[in-house]
Amino acid sequence: MTLDISAATIATFISSCVATIVALRLNKSNAKKTLYDQLDGIIKIAIQHPYLENPAFSNTWTENKNSNDDQYLRYDNYCTLVFNYLSRLCEHYNFDKDKIEKHLNVKDWIRVHKQCWENPSTPFENADGYSKEFKKLINNYLK
Repeated sequence: MTLDISAATIATFISSCVATIVALRLNKSNAKKTLYDQLDGIIKIAIQHPYLENPAFSNTWTENKNSNDDQYLRYDNYCTLVFNYLSRLCEHYNFDKDKIEKHLNVKDWIRVHKQCWENPSTPFENADGYSKEFKKLINNYLK
């Protein structure tokens, strides 16, 4: 009789392990899909407002960051979207640069928005708003 209980216990344990592995893989897959959906949303904004990804425009950020011009207000919010997305992407891949770069060409994207990162419209916004690991990664790309 104890043999039957042990067999049932083992079967239950194996079943639980398999269910847990399947759930973890499904969660990881859903997280990756969410990242791609968020990236698509950012790209759609850039298509609607192409100047947001134009270095000739982004390089004028520092002298215009306090402007009330709609383009600069939109650019400020756009950069927040970009860096928030990049933060989530980096966390998803545990700040593994190889995995991050396999997912997306982050280096060029970060460099286009360098001025906005280094000179946020709200003082200390980036210093206080992101993790140490993320800030270190961004600053390494900007060297």
